[in-house]
Amino acid sequence: MEQTSTAARSTAARGPYATDSRRLLNAFDHQFRGFRTFWFDRIAPAGPVVRPAAEGADLEQASVRLAGLLRRAVQELGGDCLSRHRALGLDERLTEFYGDEDFENAYATVMGRPDVIRTASGWKFIEFNFCSSTGGQVYAHLLNELWRQLLPGPVLDTLTLADPLRDRNDVLRAVLDDLGLDPRVALVGYLPDVFLSDTGGSRRYYEIEVEALRKAGIEAQYFDTDEFLASLDSRGNTFPMVLERTVPQEWIDAGRDIAPLLRIRKCGAAVLTPQSSYQAANKQLFALLSAGQDWMTEDDRHFVERYLPWSRGMWEEDVEFRGEKWKLPELLSKRRADFVVKRSDGDQNFDVHIGARTEASAWEDVIAKAGRAGTWIAQEAVHSAEFGAEVFDCDLGAYRSISTRGVFGPLFMGGRMTGCVVRHDVPAPGDAAGQAPGSSILGTVGWQTD
Repeated sequence: MEQTSTAARSTAARGPYATDSRRLLNAFDHQFRGFRTFWFDRIAPAGPVVRPAAEGADLEQASVRLAGLLRRAVQELGGDCLSRHRALGLDERLTEFYGDEDFENAYATVMGRPDVIRTASGWKFIEFNFCSSTGGQVYAHLLNELWRQLLPGPVLDTLTLADPLRDRNDVLRAVLDDLGLDPRVALVGYLPDVFLSDTGGSRRYYEIEVEALRKAGIEAQYFDTDEFLASLDSRGNTFPMVLERTVPQEWIDAGRDIAPLLRIRKCGAAVLTPQSSYQAANKQLFALLSAGQDWMTEDDRHFVERYLPWSRGMWEEDVEFRGEKWKLPELLSKRRADFVVKRSDGDQNFDVHIGARTEASAWEDVIAKAGRAGTWIAQEAVHSAEFGAEVFDCDLGAYRSISTRGVFGPLFMGGRMTGCVVRHDVPAPGDAAGQAPGSSILGTVGWQTD
């Protein structure tokens, strides 16, 4: 028995290979039919990224605690949604999106996903996104389902592979019960937001979520935004809950009219997640926690020092960094490679500037722009430790064992971690001609039991 268990752990630790290559690629074609995106164009994961269960437990506990600190930090900014909105300097066009204060406060952080880097010294959270549109849910569901189908039984016995859609359904059932609502949910999305067009069966991306809801006993239907509005005009609102998969600020940034999203928000249904989710996700809170607040305990400060990179708001003039006092603009100029400057309410890496990858003159422009905005933050750059993964290189027609770096995204539902995605690099093969570019792919994490 011990020999079998050890062999299974060894197999898992090096990948594991899911199956022969033809079966693996056929499984990917089937699993992601209709929306097989750039994540898997040239490279396919050959199995989950395997990490020790103790690392996963630490990540979950830290995620739960950080969510609580972020809730407290934003509540300290004001007694209601509008005062907090204005304290964060958010877009005034979004003030009408807030609903009932009790609903906003109860469910602001019910769904989310932090971005976390595994450094040489442990986990470091670089941001925490709260909203029902958080990316990775469908991919984690499909990838882990694929591994459960393809991996050998002895390997599966050593791994924990979560199903975020199943666990999200549990959260939705709990919210429906809390509010005394019938289990009927409209899933409202917008295909261009997930880089798809309404052709070639791409609606399947959202229909997978609808199918999962129905399996959980929740009546569900998918609507694109314009379809849901047309349905309101013809039938009125027949769904007591809307799971909204759009982000109003992203629509503003893209130059779209947000009036349709506001009408959805005001349709009379409970719309998850509430607009205050984006307050809890605002990166200025990382700067506040990192600088320390009067309400924080000594244990809170130790936690923040351990799990968050040094972060400061661009509104600050004088700062202390590694025991030295600086003017913040001077610090950023002289130690450009050590910092990242971020817009506090951006998504999908919008307006994230990495000093080490930015020319000096452009970096000065970023500092000036961020200073004028007054709501951006500067954050110490943190670096991923290397970890192993197995991939299938479609160009080479071969499996490859790689050492890589990446960003982990634990999916956070109802106060617990339910699955974890990881975006990581795949370097070009060592014998590739010239400086062939590598690839970036999306995988999931399998937490390996002892």
